Amino acid sequence: MAGAVVCRGAGDDPPAATAPSGILEATQYPGSLIGLQYETWFTPHNAGSYATAEAIPILGKYSSYDVSVIRKHEEWFEDLGINWLLLDWSNMLWSQPEWEKHEGATRELEETTDLLFKTYSQLEREGKHPPKLVIMLGLQNGGRVPNDIQRINGIIAWTKANFLDKPEYKNLWLYYHGKPLLTILFNVGLSCPEIKARTNGIVAPDWTVRWMGSQLQATHVESCGFWSWMDGTIRQLVTSNEGNYEETVVTPSCFPLGHGWLDPNATGRDHGAPYLESWEVAFESHPKFIQIHQWNEFAGQTEGQGYGPTHDIYGDEYNLEFSDDLEPTELEPCAYRGCGGWGYYYMNLTKAILSLYQEVTPDITILTLSVPFQPVIKEKELPLDWETLGNNPKSYTLEVDGRVVADKLMGNSYTLSLAAFAPGKHRLTLIARGVHTYFDLSPAQLTTRSSQPLPVTSEIEITYSPNKL
Repeated sequence: MAGAVVCRGAGDDPPAATAPSGILEATQYPGSLIGLQYETWFTPHNAGSYATAEAIPILGKYSSYDVSVIRKHEEWFEDLGINWLLLDWSNMLWSQPEWEKHEGATRELEETTDLLFKTYSQLEREGKHPPKLVIMLGLQNGGRVPNDIQRINGIIAWTKANFLDKPEYKNLWLYYHGKPLLTILFNVGLSCPEIKARTNGIVAPDWTVRWMGSQLQATHVESCGFWSWMDGTIRQLVTSNEGNYEETVVTPSCFPLGHGWLDPNATGRDHGAPYLESWEVAFESHPKFIQIHQWNEFAGQTEGQGYGPTHDIYGDEYNLEFSDDLEPTELEPCAYRGCGGWGYYYMNLTKAILSLYQEVTPDITILTLSVPFQPVIKEKELPLDWETLGNNPKSYTLEVDGRVVADKLMGNSYTLSLAAFAPGKHRLTLIARGVHTYFDLSPAQLTTRSSQPLPVTSEIEITYSPNKL
């Protein structure tokens, strides 16, 4: 595929090298490498105030300069089985003052990234196995400063001198075809020849470069070898290279090109059902690289300050339902657009998914019950759906407040009549029959693998307030 070579930005890949001790070489790793998109921008000039966060991290409003937080995250990542982190430098060319001045927001990002490398180097000396690291640069500069190719080449050269050339960091990179992997975000819907003309000035001989886009379902730059940072459909695309599946991104929610999280076709969290559906693509294709979108953005646009002519296009994070962070959060405190959080639920869900994907527990089933998103249910008929991964259940039982209301359900949908239920809060519990799991997905605590099989259930609390005639 000609486009796959065009979009690398650094020529053809060299033959795979024999990995020295401590180096993770992707071509020599059996199976998929599980990545996680990670931010180190919780600093005074970046997102350190958490002013627009959709929920509050369970570690509090932490700083990316806090080594104890870096260590706790790494402990969680090892527990999950994360192989690599994608570190977001994609705003470098947008920032003011200019990146070349090494002041303010960009200086802080350089410092927190360096602190991450230093901490991971120390953790390796302590016998830990932290994820390998990949930096993501960004080509667009918002039209503020010309010569973006020249400027990003400056960032690449600076990164080599200040990170890649440090011997103590040598084993911390994720290697691919004998060189550390570097990704460059370039959100465009151009043809492959247009992309080649736009990017062929990139100079990165010390890296294996992969270009990255978003909304691949609309731009189709995967045909040019682009990886995805985020797609607008849950059944996302997979990028191939030389006939092999190379990369895909999985996410709990997403929005298409258009009006961001407020677009009518945006997909909310929906209690994890879309997350399972997104993972189905990875289970089908088993690409070399899987990116989980994402760990910890916790930032967005303030009310009335969105993008677009009427300032109503909201990207990044919007609210509890329309957001895509996975880091554990508090369950009750209020954030920018509402109160509450998901607790450990998405981390627990990810742990179960990865245990199934990597065939550590190939006999389990994962279940997520889905209810149309609305703070208060007013209709007397409530459509329910559910998603599963793993072994197929024989049937399902639905309970409301501990009482069976439907048994021996088949398929993956049911319409619940609420006519006989009193107004107020009710707990729906779906039980999958004939299957088991080893992971309790309760949001209240971090799950550990049980030594005994557990029932497969999914619970949602609803508030019912029927329309009055």
